[in-house]
Amino acid sequence: LLIQGPQAASSVGSVEIALTIDDGPHPEHTPRVLDLLASAGMKATFFVVGDSCRRYPDVVRRIAAEGHELGNHTWFHGEPTRTSTATFLKEIQQTRQLLQDVTGCDCRLTRPPKGELTLGKTLGLWRQQQTIVLWNVDPKDYAMHDRDEMLGWCDSYQPHNGDIVLLHDNQPYSAFFLDRLAARFLKQTHFITVSHWLSRHAVMP
Repeated sequence: LLIQGPQAASSVGSVEIALTIDDGPHPEHTPRVLDLLASAGMKATFFVVGDSCRRYPDVVRRIAAEGHELGNHTWFHGEPTRTSTATFLKEIQQTRQLLQDVTGCDCRLTRPPKGELTLGKTLGLWRQQQTIVLWNVDPKDYAMHDRDEMLGWCDSYQPHNGDIVLLHDNQPYSAFFLDRLAARFLKQTHFITVSHWLSRHAVMP
């Protein structure tokens, strides 16, 4: 299964958005993001990099303990065009095993770096029974330079039911996005994990 955003209007009464947060865990930015999510009662899916999980396992445990979801973002987040199919799939397996060891959970969600896949990598993920998760809303927080730039983007964003939003917690700006998002939309919007999104929005084969 591959998902990337809304496929059809949902029958639910309010807007549901899947928040996805890539490239962590980070020892400073991820805890701040978790604090904001907790204060707002929002849930998210963190697509983590295996090597960072190895360095900061306590942050990974906190993500899981607070009811968020973990996804696989490879071990090193290498440049897709320079990463062979064999290396990519090995990194997926290595990260999956580490997450199992650290949290006791078997991770079945994968987001390839930059969202780029070849046919061989895609087939390999499907053989491992992985769900490939892309996105349809990208603020490009990794390219932003200050808080005001992120707040301006957030103020122009109009959520649509089923959006999958891409953020990064190895950068400081996702926290500002979440804070403003909660202030603007919390009363009429549910912020959910990818698995919850799948149960509501995915068109199953």
